[in-house]
Amino acid sequence: MQKNYPNLLLFICCFALAILSHAVFLYQWTQNHFMIGINDGLAQMTPFKHLLYEQYTNGDFFYSYSFGLGAGIYSGLSYYFSTSTVFWLTTAFVFLLEKAGLTGTPDVLFWANAAVFISIIRLSFVLYITARVFMYMDIARRYAFIGAAFYGVSGMFFRHTAYWEFFADAFLWLPLLILGVEKIFREAKPGWFLFAVAISLINNFYFSYINFLLVGIYILVRLFIPLSPQETEKKKAIELFLLAGIFGFGISAVAFIPSVYAYLNNHRPSFSQDIAWFETPENLLYTSRYVVLPAIFVLLLFSTFLYRNKLFRLFAVLGLIAIALHHSPMAGSLFNGLSAPQHRWEYFLSLMIGGAVAVGLANFQKFTLRRFAIAAFFTVLAYLAWALADEKFDFNRQYTFFMAISLPITLLFMFLFIKFKKSAFKLALIGYLFVWMVVSANIYQSEKLIGAGELSKVNEELITGPEYDDPEIRGLLKKIEQRDAGITYRIDWMEGVRNNTPLVQNFRGLSAYSSILNKNLLFFYLYDLEIDMARESVSRYATLGNRANLFSLLQGKYVIAPKDAPTADVLPNAEGMDNVPFGFTEILESENFIVYENDYLLPFARSTSTVYQERQLEKVHPLAREHAMLEGVVLDDAENTEQLPDIEEQATEFTVENAGSTYQNGVLEIEEKIGGIDLIPDSPAAEGDFYVSFHLENRAPNEGFNLAVNDYLTSRKSNQSVYKTYVDDITVRVPAAERVQIRMPKGTYELTEIKIFTEPYDVLKSQKGQYTGLTDVDIDGNKVTVDYDNKEDDTYLTVNIPYERGWSASVNEQKTEALKANYAFIAVPLEAGKNTVLLTYRPPFFLPALIVSIFSVLIGIWFVFFKKRRTKKTER
Repeated sequence: MQKNYPNLLLFICCFALAILSHAVFLYQWTQNHFMIGINDGLAQMTPFKHLLYEQYTNGDFFYSYSFGLGAGIYSGLSYYFSTSTVFWLTTAFVFLLEKAGLTGTPDVLFWANAAVFISIIRLSFVLYITARVFMYMDIARRYAFIGAAFYGVSGMFFRHTAYWEFFADAFLWLPLLILGVEKIFREAKPGWFLFAVAISLINNFYFSYINFLLVGIYILVRLFIPLSPQETEKKKAIELFLLAGIFGFGISAVAFIPSVYAYLNNHRPSFSQDIAWFETPENLLYTSRYVVLPAIFVLLLFSTFLYRNKLFRLFAVLGLIAIALHHSPMAGSLFNGLSAPQHRWEYFLSLMIGGAVAVGLANFQKFTLRRFAIAAFFTVLAYLAWALADEKFDFNRQYTFFMAISLPITLLFMFLFIKFKKSAFKLALIGYLFVWMVVSANIYQSEKLIGAGELSKVNEELITGPEYDDPEIRGLLKKIEQRDAGITYRIDWMEGVRNNTPLVQNFRGLSAYSSILNKNLLFFYLYDLEIDMARESVSRYATLGNRANLFSLLQGKYVIAPKDAPTADVLPNAEGMDNVPFGFTEILESENFIVYENDYLLPFARSTSTVYQERQLEKVHPLAREHAMLEGVVLDDAENTEQLPDIEEQATEFTVENAGSTYQNGVLEIEEKIGGIDLIPDSPAAEGDFYVSFHLENRAPNEGFNLAVNDYLTSRKSNQSVYKTYVDDITVRVPAAERVQIRMPKGTYELTEIKIFTEPYDVLKSQKGQYTGLTDVDIDGNKVTVDYDNKEDDTYLTVNIPYERGWSASVNEQKTEALKANYAFIAVPLEAGKNTVLLTYRPPFFLPALIVSIFSVLIGIWFVFFKKRRTKKTER
């Protein structure tokens, strides 16, 4: 026990520092405010935790029918929490609390409440691990602790935790990777590196990529800066890095391979904007949102005599490299997978700062007044230059002021120690540095996160109120559930632009928001059917554009709509227009909302012998593709296909009238604040809807805009937005009317390929009356069972489950192929008579990856332990 006492004391100190560093957020928690970002924090982090906890504690690890239209969660949410060991441990702990009756069933509010406490525990381990790594590198315990504090108690840790919690886990794995590198260089022991590689890849493939790039830079510099007299030969060290890396990758295969497949099966438009190699430096001394250089670190960088110390030289050189890379958008793009530049990797700079400060403090006795004066002069000069060069510099801001006064205070404490050489002054300096870190962290939280980052808005009132989890909607959902016990129907409802509302309010919806989504579904929305989602953005899908055919095909049985018209401020005469999908009847009403039910809902599984091929439908209008899915099945590849549905007779001729604009040769110039064109059909439809299609591009370089088509409102991103889809072929469904008004803000637009098709829904009505042999559906986790009586002797059964790799199928206990059908869903071949169809989902390549992981664990154990013993015996 006495042997472990120093380590226990160190952890207690880490825990205490972590608590002090969260003081502002702990106070916020007492006021029912939470350490959660108002955007992705509420839109993704808490809903995904809620979903995964519910799935995992119910024994469902692979698939969720409630996430969007249905999705694999083990691979699809691996970017977030599904393979995170931190989340696994959190889930186990919370589950024990729940079973012990110490907490209720965790919901989104629970995870918001827990965020600050999870962050404190995470930071405690970050500090402890980092301190132990520095201690291994021959830094004394107290200096290792303060170095670890500069790493963990940094603005980026709190920024990552508040906005995208899983980002902060990377703070745990980077020091372990550095430890593994040092173990190989110093002792030729690959065990820690193998472990660090494996756990990094298991936890998050994205941040393992970032960390491996950072560690690669560390290794490259480390090869030229040996730290001990008898280090492993470079060739041998590189060999150990490669072998340990390969075995670590093998161990992680069961998590890493399905995760990477999900990433590759995602769709996000390539970042097409120019990326600069260098940009005007961000103010790293006063105001940076990511990392601010402490005054003592800047002074140590100017203390040239310290570079004789190899360990300081290592940290300083790497710190300077990180500073240079921070100012390179091209480097930001590289660390983000050659996509849009992002600042997510700068915690590496914080680690190098911590290491340099720790070594500098350990060698403080080597300072002379002359050395100090020279370093202080250049440090003050740097601070003055950065202040004068920054046009946005505002000394009245709390964070900026605190960083500014930290310089003279730091210099004063350093001068007193160097002048009088008394340990009391050094202790005072160290004490001040701890105070500086705690205070700066809490000011950062208050000013940059709670204030500028709008975390002040995230409270219990918001999470349980009408802007996030509306009690009025909850009441309507409960009434729907009471009147309809079905397990396959879906409800079209979102709180504002929060696509993961179904996860928050526990219903099966039609929307999802995640950085990784099923590419087939994204293509289905963006390209195949041109479904407008009322908001252009990447990484999400939502609603079905009020298109009744799609609602009926995809089990969209209910729509919850607000009573107020959303387009009244954009198109004044739209107020009062009814844009509910065709065939929906009002069934429920509350103070502010109406619930509509689909009178033409089609079965969850339908049989057909009418087959179309995707290539046949490449050049036809999306309405023809809808009809093809209604009348039959569209397959990737098929023989003996049917003649395409003919919708040309539904094409509607029209004339164009300008409205506050001029329109010539496909160019629309809007002179008024809101303007556009009116399309006047030659023969107005007696009933049904219009499908209005056109190609639209905004010529303004950096302006987003709202687009209204009659009473339908959607928004389009600016040409500079990283969230732009670059999908400019738009199809909007509106109720048939005497004229179609297209309205946009003042500006210049390219508007071409305008078409109007009338949809009287004759095909949908005919399909509603068709025979169905569906007798039973059961959904149990990753298994879907369908009983179907194929009296019509049809050849295929289409099932309303999104297609993705990992599905296997059997019909009457005979294996068959799960086919991609209707662009994004599943079909299976049918037999005559009664069929029992079983669909089973496992993450892509899960079983072979599991075998690789087990085999790699065995090989890794031999490589780390038994190979070493055998080598020693041979040497004897």
